[in-house]
Amino acid sequence: MIAAAHAPSYAIGGLLLRTLGGIDLSGRGLNKTAVKIGTEMAVERDAQAAAYFNGPLPRQHALPQTPISLACVSIDGGRMQTRTEGGGRGVHDPHWRETKNALFSRMQSQTFACDPHPDLPACFANRQQMKTLLSGVAPDQADPKQADDTSQQAAGEPVAAEQASAAAQPTSADQWRPKPLFRTCLSSLLDSTAFGRLMEVEADARGFYHAGKQAFVSDGLPYNWTIQERHFSDFTPILDFVHVVEHLYEAARCLHTDVDRRWEDHLGWTRACWSGQVQQVIAEMKEHQMRLGLPPKDCEKTDPRKVLADAIGYFENNASRMNYPQYRQTGLPVTSSLMESLVKEVNMRVKGTEKFWDDGASGEAILQIRAAALCDDERLRTYLDNRPGHPFHPNAPNPSTIAA
Repeated sequence: MIAAAHAPSYAIGGLLLRTLGGIDLSGRGLNKTAVKIGTEMAVERDAQAAAYFNGPLPRQHALPQTPISLACVSIDGGRMQTRTEGGGRGVHDPHWRETKNALFSRMQSQTFACDPHPDLPACFANRQQMKTLLSGVAPDQADPKQADDTSQQAAGEPVAAEQASAAAQPTSADQWRPKPLFRTCLSSLLDSTAFGRLMEVEADARGFYHAGKQAFVSDGLPYNWTIQERHFSDFTPILDFVHVVEHLYEAARCLHTDVDRRWEDHLGWTRACWSGQVQQVIAEMKEHQMRLGLPPKDCEKTDPRKVLADAIGYFENNASRMNYPQYRQTGLPVTSSLMESLVKEVNMRVKGTEKFWDDGASGEAILQIRAAALCDDERLRTYLDNRPGHPFHPNAPNPSTIAA
């Protein structure tokens, strides 16, 4: 199952088993084995969730084995292509499905007397760097100092040692960020209601409800916050700041065709949100809305009036989750970068233009195996070691001497 979890395909996983392990198992055989074991894992997972929620109330949450400074929960969606289950060989009725992914991070955190990083990080103010995140960002005018450094490097001349050291070493202001220590994760094709229940079971098993600090970080999708309100109501809800930056730029882009004017408005709004002044940003957007007018019911999604109205609604709905100065002072995360990385790790195995999974047991099985393999607690190996049929399982039959 380790090969099934990490190899880019079952065929390559079978090849690795034959070449490196001397195990004669074809890709199709590995596929069938993975579906069987992944389905068993899903059945056991659902049984544990049912037992948890069918238990007596009030529910007593488990204590962590070691004290937790900060427990952070995040959720985000991924994508995988699926086909009709049981349709035989080939791709029948291909369609995309959203995967639900959740990250549970135990983190090291500090508390500060005041905001440890009141200024917007330089990366968000760098147009060249933001080109990879925001569509349509034009590079800024070349900085003469930067151009001089570039010419020195091109000519083989070293840049000043203090500049290189500053680039390599994080500043003291960067130390406010909480440090990840240990993670587990979930992934599934279940709907948000069922997945939220699984998230609570996982968080309770980790002792997260007794952590010193608790945070729930996510983007602005409504179902994410429904899960937070139902299952993590005591956790501090935090809107991912990177998604804030993206929505601010979309609003600025719909207002200005001039790239410099667009960037100025975006950067001013980004600095205001970083400082916790989201109401100021909403007020300025509404002033633009008075000039443009409200969107008609049948307008296109790209209509500037529609884009601006959606942005205003987004920030009004999430304003209570955007107190970033307070989060930094308390030692909480303000971005879901760890969650985004996890989604990419899951997608590396399941997402691809040439990959199609049965929309049912097969798709759910590979998500169970992949997520278990990405957990820091060696969840997949532990499950396999304790699964009936393992040669070292207590109930495994003793082989005869000749067979041995």
